[in-house]
Amino acid sequence: MESTTIVETIPIFENNAVAHLLEGMRYRSSSRHINLSDTFEELITPHLQYRIIKIDHINKGSVHLRGGLNLSSPILAKVMKNCEHAVCFIATIGSDVEGEITRLSEENHLSYAYILDTMGSTVIESMVDKFHKSMGKQYGAKGRGVTLRFSPGYCDWHITEQEKLFRALDSNHLDVELTDSCLMRPRKSISGIFGVLPSSINPPALPYNPCSKCKKKNCPSRRN
Repeated sequence: MESTTIVETIPIFENNAVAHLLEGMRYRSSSRHINLSDTFEELITPHLQYRIIKIDHINKGSVHLRGGLNLSSPILAKVMKNCEHAVCFIATIGSDVEGEITRLSEENHLSYAYILDTMGSTVIESMVDKFHKSMGKQYGAKGRGVTLRFSPGYCDWHITEQEKLFRALDSNHLDVELTDSCLMRPRKSISGIFGVLPSSINPPALPYNPCSKCKKKNCPSRRN
C-alpha cells in the first residue's frame, strides 16, 4: 500500500447527534428568536484530511513511520505493535462557530454561546468517530482491522507530538494551525492516528486498549 493523502468533506452532522442538547426547543432572547440548530449548520465547514503511512518499525518506546516520522509513546507503540500502516488525520469544523460563540458571549447570550460550544464539541467528535468506523469497515471487508484512535495528549503521548502529525499532513489545506503550546486553532479540531492491523495475523488480533489497565476511572478520554 502506498502512502496516500486524501481530503474529504464529511457530511454535516445527523440531527440526533445534538437533539439532546436542544431538547426539541427553540431558544428565545428578549429581542429575537434564535434557531441554534439552523445557525450551527450554516456556520460549520467540516473537513477531514488523512494520510496512510507505512510503519518502518516499532520499538518499546516509539513508532517509526516511513519518511523519518518518529512518534514517542510507549503506550502508542504497544497499541500499534502488530500494525503495518498508520492512518494520520486532522479534522475540523472551521472557525466560524468560534466567532459566533465569541459574539454571543460578548452580547451576554451566555446560554446560547454554551450550547453552540457544546454542539461544536459533540459534532467534531462524532465526525472523527464516523471516519474511524468507516475505515474500520473498509479494512474489515479485506479481513483486516484498525486499532483504537489516539490523539497527542492521550495517555503518555505528549501534546508536543502534535507538531509531528502536522508535518505528516498538509494542514494548510484545512486552515488548521498550532499555537505555541501545540493546541489547535480553530479549537473545534481533532488530530490523531490509528493503526491498520494486517490480515496475516491468525487468529485476528484484538485492538489493544490501554484503558483496561489504567486506574484513572474518571478520565474523559477513557474507553472501556
